[in-house]
Amino acid sequence: MDNDSLNKLDDILIHSSVSSTNDELWQRLASGKSTAAVCLSESQTAGRGRRGDHWHSPSAGNLYLSLFWPFPAEMTKNGLSLAIGVSVINTLKAEGINGLQLKWPNDILHKRHKLGGILVESRFGQQQHTVVGIGLNFKLPTKTKTKINQKTTSLQQLCTEVPCRNQLAGKLIQNMIKTIELFQHRGLSDFIPLWPQYDALDNQLISLISDDSQITALACGINEQGELRYMHNNKLQTLSNSHVSIRFAS
Repeated sequence: MDNDSLNKLDDILIHSSVSSTNDELWQRLASGKSTAAVCLSESQTAGRGRRGDHWHSPSAGNLYLSLFWPFPAEMTKNGLSLAIGVSVINTLKAEGINGLQLKWPNDILHKRHKLGGILVESRFGQQQHTVVGIGLNFKLPTKTKTKINQKTTSLQQLCTEVPCRNQLAGKLIQNMIKTIELFQHRGLSDFIPLWPQYDALDNQLISLISDDSQITALACGINEQGELRYMHNNKLQTLSNSHVSIRFAS
């Protein structure tokens, strides 16, 4: 991590085990600290993904990190997970890891196998406090893979030489900070042109699954607000609700 990024962080918290790195930073806020900070942990006992799904977080050399960032109270952060996703893929690409895609709104895939995920959480007050969590598979024990109900992959499977985890963590944090600062000033405008080259869903049949319904639709990219566009019953519609589960239908 460069000195400029390092100087923007008041705390770097490193643990052997926590409930979740996001929760550690929310607890830090509850104790009265509302400045930028990072938390990393070797394992998580209650890691979570989008929609509250359990994120399996064994102590196996994977990467679990979260960044706390204070935003102006009035700022709209629609699409922040997309901007962070582009940042993560570009960071990994610089390490020679190619062929990665983003599945709206927060999954990092390689050939439809999940390599990592992004979780953005916000709380509102005089400022808008946001925690961005990233989970990245360096290696997954077989017993962990059997517990996950989707196809997964890891850097160990994708790379002939796996990057140094500490160095990669530093580069990810540095680029996350730069991405958030750019997003804070310009929103999604710099990231929307990049989305098509990484869009895993583009022109794919998908299943949209909510608690009480399921439909099949054709994914059609994103709009300027970062919402998913899809065609259903010959009508172009948008989805902003991250509580809807999205699966490939074919």
